[in-house]
Parts: sequence; structure tokens; C-alpha cells
Amino acid sequence: MKKERKKEYDVIVVGSGAAGCTVAREMTKKGKKVLLLEKGGRMEWLGTTATVASMIDIPTLLRNYKDIVIFVNNYGGASNIAAGCALPPPKKVFAPLGIDLTGEAEEAKKELWIQPMPDELVGENNMRLLEAANSLGYHWQKVEKFINADKCTGSGNCMLGCKTGAKWTGRVFGDEAVAGGADLKLHASVKDVIVENGKAAGVALKNGERYYGKAVVLSSGGLNNVHMLRRAGIDEAGKGLCCDWLSFVQGIIPGTNSLGATPMSVGTTEHYDEDGICILPVAPNWALFLGIVALSGPKHLLKLANFMRYTSIMVKVQDDIVGEIKKGRAFSKPLTANDRKKIDKGVQIITKIFKKAGAKESSIYPMKAAGAHPSATCRIGHVLDANLETQIRDLYCCDASVFPSSLGAPVVWTVVSLGKRLSKHLEAKMI
Repeated sequence: MKKERKKEYDVIVVGSGAAGCTVAREMTKKGKKVLLLEKGGRMEWLGTTATVASMIDIPTLLRNYKDIVIFVNNYGGASNIAAGCALPPPKKVFAPLGIDLTGEAEEAKKELWIQPMPDELVGENNMRLLEAANSLGYHWQKVEKFINADKCTGSGNCMLGCKTGAKWTGRVFGDEAVAGGADLKLHASVKDVIVENGKAAGVALKNGERYYGKAVVLSSGGLNNVHMLRRAGIDEAGKGLCCDWLSFVQGIIPGTNSLGATPMSVGTTEHYDEDGICILPVAPNWALFLGIVALSGPKHLLKLANFMRYTSIMVKVQDDIVGEIKKGRAFSKPLTANDRKKIDKGVQIITKIFKKAGAKESSIYPMKAAGAHPSATCRIGHVLDANLETQIRDLYCCDASVFPSSLGAPVVWTVVSLGKRLSKHLEAKMI
């Protein structure tokens, strides 16, 4: 009997979100042999509520229904259902660790089509909110997006998956990696990291397949990374969790609503450095609206009758590092008093803006806080060093799980920048 030949690569990337696809693409460009593994499939039927439902990790969501944090399994990861909001890596999060992502962020800006949207795609509703906010002395402006305006139809359904390919997703870099020679395997669920002599040597899939590589990069999210690291003996993973708590505040402005407006195309980060707050208008589709209203309590259900009239503004906050990832698919993520204080401050600001724009106070109400970005479970300085390497040599993490604290802001630009930085490190190490 012939001995099975090892399937060997320079770099194995587990997870095809924005960060994982960036590492795969960058390393392929550098001439390295790359394997990109994705637990989910490739959903091509984009732009519908059914699309989002098929991508979400439903068992995890149901098991943790009290803590609303969404996990996504699909080629491209959560970038498929992101709003396309491009905020650069915040220096206040990374500078204390001596990490400067300025160069990588500039590279990414050119490659992710990052730019403000033209007024006609921003939408009348968003422009009215911008004017109302600025008239109160706030400093709202158009927000940069990773959206190609030439391809955008202005549907406003960015968070349902972009039908036209106008919005950048991890798939763009993933497809470039494959075109450059990388191997992509879908429906490939990784069970364990193979560790030999204190070094990552590859991965073992749940179906028994094994792949070997000089470096393994875990980019499968704040939950899955933790479980793989723990099985590899890194017990500190998952002790602490951030999720960038957010709350949608609804209001009825006569003569307008947020349907059809490009979400998060205006807003402000003026409260971010001091208070850890971002405020951005968003347009949840009917299913998301229904779900959040229902979870906010029965007393809010009557508001569904006016769904088409509502405008939605989101407050997103840097939350405390509390909670933990438990065994299986369970986790705990309490909303602390400090988190609540930040959300309440954002709600107060938004309420003032709604009133200035013409909304009656009786129509304004905040929805239940929800978690947007499971992160900081494999933190730099706690589980990882500054090069994103674990205590196991050649085993790395690269996605939102590595954040040293809550970002409290859209994450795509940051994780792409981290992926570029890690790729430079890996290249230098492999020379």
C-alpha cells in the first residue's frame, strides 16, 4: 500500500472573510502556495432576505437569542452583508500596542474602491438628516464607502448582498487569489490545527482530510477561532468578548423614510475618540426590522404598521471586554452599565436630530441593543503577539477576533489592513 502523499502549502488560511481572503490574495501575489478553506458555500443568490438567512449561523443565534450577535458562514463572510461603510483603522485602538496600520490602510483604500457616494446615491433622506445634525452644531458629513458608484443602482439593500457587484466583499480578493493559483475549498469544516513539536504543521478537517503548511492562519471569526485554539491547548482564547453593541433608533420624519437610501453614507465619528460612539443612519430591511422590533418587546409590535414610514439611525459603541466563549456554540455577553451609558448618550443625540428634522417625539424610540461584530476573543497582547502569532509557532489569527479592544466602528477596512500587515510578516519570515 502506497503511503498517502502529504498535501503541502506555504500558507493555509481557515475562513474566507475579508481578512482571510486578503491574506490568501497577498500571499498568492508573493508567489506562495496558498490553501483557502471555507466552512460554508458560495451563495450567488444575493439581494434578498433569504440570502441573509442562508448565511447566518442559525444554531448559534438561537442558542444565544438573549445576546443578539450574528455569525456568518459563507464565502466572503460577513462582508457579504456589510453596509459597505469604510472607516479607517482607529489609532486609539492599535497605537498603545505600537501597531501602525497607516501604510496598509492607504493600500487598501486604493484597492477597495473607497470613496464618498454621490448625492443622488446618498439619498434625500440621508441629506436631510445631515442638514438637521449640522444645524444643531454636530459635525456630520458624507462617509466613505467601499462601493463602486458606477455599478450601484441605489437600492439601499447593501446588507442583503449586493446584486450588481458594486460593493467590495472578501470574495473580490478571494477570487483574485484563486486566479493567481490559490486552492479554494468550500464546505471544508476544520476540526483541529495539527501541532508538531510546538509548531503548527497543518489542519485536520472534520471529514478526515489533512492539509499541511508552513503557516496556518485562522480567520474564521471570534467564535470558531477560539474553539480551534482551545483544542490546540491555548486556554486563554475566548476569555473576554466584544461585539460593538448597537441600537437602531426609529423615528418618523414627515415626507420621507430611509428605504432606498444608501445605508451609512452620512454620519459622524466626532464622539468616537472621547466616548467611543459612532452615529450612522441605516436602512434595515423589513425582516431585520421585524426581528429587532419583536426582540424589543411586545409593546413595540404595533409600530410595525408604520414600517414604511420609519427612518433609522444607528448608534454603535465601543463595549467593555466582558463575557466569554463557552463550550459548543454558546457564549455570554452582558451589556454593562458603561455600555448602556454610551448607548443612551447616542440615543439622546439621535433624538435631538430627529426632532430637528421634524419627527414627533411620540414616533421616536430605540430598539433593543444588538451585537454587530464578535471580536477581541483572541486579542493582541493577550492571546497573540504584535505579529498576530500565538504561543504555537507559525499559528496565527487574523480577523476581528484579534482586536485588542472593541472597535466600535465598521471593521472591514481594519481587518483588510491587518491582513496586509500579516502577509508582509509572513513573506519576510519565509524568505
